[in-house]
Amino acid sequence: MEAKLAFWSAALINMLFIVALSATGIVSVRRGNVARHRRCMKTAACLVAAFLTSYGIKLMLLGREHLGSWSAGAVWNLRAHETCVLAMVLGGAVALTRARRMRLTRNVSLNPSHPAAPGSVVRWHRRAGWTATIGAVLGFATAAVVLAGMFERLSA
Repeated sequence: MEAKLAFWSAALINMLFIVALSATGIVSVRRGNVARHRRCMKTAACLVAAFLTSYGIKLMLLGREHLGSWSAGAVWNLRAHETCVLAMVLGGAVALTRARRMRLTRNVSLNPSHPAAPGSVVRWHRRAGWTATIGAVLGFATAAVVLAGMFERLSA
């Protein structure tokens, strides 16, 4: 298998784990398990950071993909994928910063003697988290189409 295809295949699997961790984290917090939610989301963030690091290394060692042989539709799908990943990264960053502002509140500690988190912080955390999760799901779907096109172009 070509090195770039191996890299992107591993990246797709990584994105699937990110989506699974996000879904597990959402279910966990809805069931009141804040600690599991935190672990899932931090692990997902670490997988995103690992991908970004590996992507930088991939660019240095293997270079960029040559889009000249790609159809216009394939390039549009790639751009949509990149937009979804950007939404995931930015949404995750905002959710993380809002979560840090909530860590000493009863929303996270579940200690009734701690103050409640401000409603605006909770809303921003939730909205940013959903933005990141939706970005991850759509990013995974568009990545699968991008990768399928790469394999198709290789066999052509």
